[in-house]
Amino acid sequence: MELLNPSPSLCLPQAMWLVHQVIRAKPDLDQAEVLALVTPEAMRGRTPGEGAHVRRALTGLIEFRMVQEEEGLLRAGDLESPGEFLRELRRRLVIPPEDMGNSYRGAPDLRSALVWLMRQSPLEPLHYTINVQTDMPSQLFTNDTRWNAFRWWSEALGFSQVALKSLDKSGGSMAKLIPNPTIAVIDAVAHPFGDPLPRGEPIPVDQFVEFLRRELPVLPGHPSATYEGLTNEGEVIIGALGLALATAEQRQILKMDYQSDPSSVLALPRGQRRGQARYVSNVTVKGG
Repeated sequence: MELLNPSPSLCLPQAMWLVHQVIRAKPDLDQAEVLALVTPEAMRGRTPGEGAHVRRALTGLIEFRMVQEEEGLLRAGDLESPGEFLRELRRRLVIPPEDMGNSYRGAPDLRSALVWLMRQSPLEPLHYTINVQTDMPSQLFTNDTRWNAFRWWSEALGFSQVALKSLDKSGGSMAKLIPNPTIAVIDAVAHPFGDPLPRGEPIPVDQFVEFLRRELPVLPGHPSATYEGLTNEGEVIIGALGLALATAEQRQILKMDYQSDPSSVLALPRGQRRGQARYVSNVTVKGG
């Protein structure tokens, strides 16, 4: 499914959550009945595309296998909170589609865009007409409308944030974003889909990074997180991940150290000190 395609209306996570909860609360309805509950006839004329955003949300839920349809009736998984829902949705959108098996397609346009975003510098706010359209791989975003849809999705899934004005030296009032996977990284550490990390003991940094790549396989270094046209420029590639790790450390979720004679070392960019690196050999996840 092309999540960034606004025709006839955008599929957005907020609408997906609403539709999912309606189906969870009232299982065994058909699609028309769900549509009538979410967008009643009396208000449908005032909604985008007369309920098109809800139809797209329902299509997405079915395609991403978060809602099952059997003999025309719908059932939803037991995801009680927005955090649980977004966690499951994120997983189904970032893993390589073949890992889901059975002809699962996922959202290749969104996944390709996230792979690209995670290689961009968090020090340079991104705007479509300023530095995205000119620097992106060919046809990654076919127009600014799809870029704007990506802004919504990347922030909702925890991979970006609106650029702070203090970091934006280009001026102007146009909305810009920066790559920042802090929310996704912290959530992956706290609620992994695979084996959890040990708490309170040092982990070699290469093992920690591999854990993150398995949980969030759009991060640079995962075998599936590459395609023709991506740049490969040293510290820029791990700048976004470095920001997430530094932020997690500031929030006292983890601690990063360098020990002599390490088995592995990661050179993280030092914020705005271009060309300087912080060398990390071990990561300790806090908590018991």
